[in-house]
Order: sequence, then structure tokens, then C-alpha cells
Amino acid sequence: MKTKILILLPLVQSILLFGFLKASCPVYLTISPNGKALYDSSLEVNWGPDCYGPPQWIGIYAQDPTISNFQPELLIPRVAIVNKTGKIITQIKLGKLHFPGGWNRQDTSDPPATRYPTGKCLPHYVASYNGTELLTVDCLKIQPNWMAQNKDVSRMPLKNMFLPGTHASGAVVNRTSKSVLIKDYLQAQLFDVWSQLVFGIRYLDFSVGYKNMATNDDSDNFWLVNENMFLQPLVGVLRDVLRFVKRSGEMVVLDFSSFPIGFYKHPEIYRSLFYLIRRELGDEAYQRNVTTNELCANRNLQDLLRQNRHVMILFPTQELPHPENESNLICPPWLRFSTSFMNMSQTLDYMRLLFSRKPESPVKDDGWIFTAVRSMEQTLNSHKLQTAKERAAVLNPKVNQWLKGPWGNNANVVAMDYFSNTNLVDLAIQLNAHKAFLMANEDYVNLEILNLC
Repeated sequence: MKTKILILLPLVQSILLFGFLKASCPVYLTISPNGKALYDSSLEVNWGPDCYGPPQWIGIYAQDPTISNFQPELLIPRVAIVNKTGKIITQIKLGKLHFPGGWNRQDTSDPPATRYPTGKCLPHYVASYNGTELLTVDCLKIQPNWMAQNKDVSRMPLKNMFLPGTHASGAVVNRTSKSVLIKDYLQAQLFDVWSQLVFGIRYLDFSVGYKNMATNDDSDNFWLVNENMFLQPLVGVLRDVLRFVKRSGEMVVLDFSSFPIGFYKHPEIYRSLFYLIRRELGDEAYQRNVTTNELCANRNLQDLLRQNRHVMILFPTQELPHPENESNLICPPWLRFSTSFMNMSQTLDYMRLLFSRKPESPVKDDGWIFTAVRSMEQTLNSHKLQTAKERAAVLNPKVNQWLKGPWGNNANVVAMDYFSNTNLVDLAIQLNAHKAFLMANEDYVNLEILNLC
């Protein structure tokens, strides 16, 4: 007689974990892009997805409500939680932002910045209750060291990781700018690149333009652009990336995705840009094996750290003249997919195609980038010109919600405008832990033990 026993404990634990999360009513904070400036932006209370048992009330606090009986700054009753998934934009402002533990840009490295592998709360908390019973608590948090949280994540190929990213990462308005065009239609992020990285973003999308500034330093001629307008010099942003990876020990994927101004039929300008990147980031750039035409997305975080490298640079090598096009400091671009010209229904169908990973999906076994954005032209086609903030306010929560289902397990890079009105980083951390858990325990699933009598 044979008895077949399936050892499924890790899989059962995973199912129970995600079943519990789905059955509960998660509540979290995000930042609305509705303010005229960063400090004037409002906090958003979010709940769901699939909040079947809403709490009796939700409170927002300026201090951790688990350590004392503080009074909430704002109380939201159950009657306001009308859907299974939703959000409320509050009147509470973000205020002046200060990062703890040495994570402000101007902080020195002496003493070293505090490591926060599980995140560090800023003074904005949200908690849900039934009567006086605390159900959930969360906070607005920075995640400067989240990749160190789970050692199994560092063993995953980059193509299997969920990397939270930003689109038009450098499209941040200077405080002195008075241009309505820039503020309403060209700005794409509330936070500068340094702050994006501190919050946990690990993929940056750079569109670069060339403008002759008539200076002795050619690096002054390279600017980050959006919608074909110059926004800020590139070199300062590259130095922020370098400063961050040295301080954090984290890995960042840097994607030079487009070159809309000044590059066409000018390989010498591409070469000058390559020299600038090599000068600023060469000591931290991952060195791929060019003789085997290595796919950089097959590497994992451990591979980079073994080289003591923390930046992976994606660059269209075919635009560079020889021998720069064979440099081991740059990786060929990953596949890119965008929702720029799609309405919400088309976006949902497109995500279903991409994230299903079925044979008909254009996603292949390599690194790929999903850019969840809507362009100005798309809103013009719908006979209403929306600002960039309005577009992100509609699109981001939907995409974020859809990724919380099974699709998120197939995500690689997800890049957004105004990522701060989602919990994209927390979502990526949770799903990477789930992926790493399954990868580390895959040998224990469906193991047959035969008992011969």
C-alpha cells in the first residue's frame, strides 16, 4: 500500500498570510498632489482593497497612537467609509519635511546615517478602531534600506523583483518657478530625486536634453526634460544618486530612456553624455560581461554588491559610437510598456495582457518596465485638458489597486507620475517578500514521500 503525503507547509503559510491581509481592512496614508507646494499638500486616508468589514472609525495622529492615548487630529466615522476601496483627502497638510537619522541631503556621513531596514515613521500616523479596540496602525514612512530587509530578496534576479519607480523622475519644479505651464503640465513628481530614493524608489527614469550653455564644462549642457522642456541640470541629480547609494548601500536602476532635444544625428553628444555618466557614476556602475552579451536583468542584488557596485545604468548602446557602445558600464534598455494614450478601460485591458504573462503577452523573460501615465495628448483627445496632477490622481489609485491582486506577483518595474499618492513602495516590499519566500521554499512544495507497507 502506498500513501502519498504532500508537504505544503510554506505554501499554506503564504496562503494564510495573504488570506488574512485580504480579509482585513488595511488603512494607510498617502500624499495628495493637490498643494501648490510640497508642504501644502494634503494627507490622504486610504482603505482597501476589498474592505468588507470597515472599522467604526479612523484617526490621524501626529504621534504614534500605540504608545499613549493621544487624541486624533482628525476622526473619520464609519459612515464616511462607503466603498470596499477608497480614499479621503483630508485638510491636514504634510508641512515641512524633515528626514530623521541623517537622511536629509545636506546631512553629513559622520556619524553614518541610521539604517532603517523596516522603515522609519514620519510624524503622520493613521489608525483604525472598533470602539476603543485598535485594529490597524500605519504611518507615512521613509524606506531608505528596504532591500536589506529580506536576505532572500537579494538572491532574486532583478527581472523577478518588483522595483518601485518614477516616470520623469527629474520633473520636479524649482521653488522659484512661477510658470503655470511647468507647475501644472510638466511637473511629474512632488519629491526631488533624493527624496524619492529615501522614500524607497529604486528605478529612475531620465529624459535628457542638450542645450549649449556656452561654458567650459560640457556637463553643463545636459538637462533633464519633460514634454520637450528643460527643467533642471542633470549633473546635480547624478550626484544625488551617487550620494544616496554610498550612504544607503542600496541598489538603483537608472534608465536613460529618451533624448528628445539636441541628440538627433549627433553621436558625439551621446558620447559626451556617456563620459559625464562615467565620470559621475563609473565607480558605482555595475560592470556587465560584454563578451557574452550578458542580460543585466538576470543578475541579482548580491551580484552587484559582490562587485561593490550599486547602480545599474540602462542606456541605448546603439546610439553610441565605437568603442563607447561596447562599454561594460552600461546595459541595453529593458522592454518598455506605457499607458500614455489609453483611457481607464484600455489601461485595465493592457495590464491584463502584460501582467498575465501568458504566451500572447509581449512580456518576455527579461527586465521590463510598466509606465502607468497619461499624456497631455490623451486628455486632449477626450476633450478635456487635465493637469499632470489630475491625471495621476485618477490613474494611480486604480493601478495601485489592480497591482494588489495576483498581477503584482508578475510585476518587474512599475513607474508612475506622482508616486506619492500611492503606497507603491510598501506594496513592492510586501510582494518581493512573498516572491522571495516562494523562491526560497520552492523545493518543499509538492514533495512526495512514499510509505511502503
